[in-house]
Amino acid sequence: MPDVSFDCVSCGACCFSRNPRYLELLPWDAARSLPPESLFTEEGRTFVRFECGHCIHLDLSNGKAACQVYEDRPEACRAFRAGSFECVKARRANGVMGALAREAS
Repeated sequence: MPDVSFDCVSCGACCFSRNPRYLELLPWDAARSLPPESLFTEEGRTFVRFECGHCIHLDLSNGKAACQVYEDRPEACRAFRAGSFECVKARRANGVMGALAREAS
């Protein structure tokens, strides 16, 4: 079995989606310091913006996939565990560092 590294700082696979409502804020996220321009509200629910197929907070420069709001990231992001079934599924779908999206840009 190959040794698979689950380094969230260089991966970012879970931060990609074509669904603009992929990341909904939960009630306890209200206390987090997220930039208001990075959010939108629809039918009373608040979501993080996804642009170019990934979370607006994801910085893909310098060969890394780094969250720009890591300390204040939403609860859904905090609950996502490296190496989990969901993580492996995101890596299969999106590639490490969102290689599919970066190659398209």
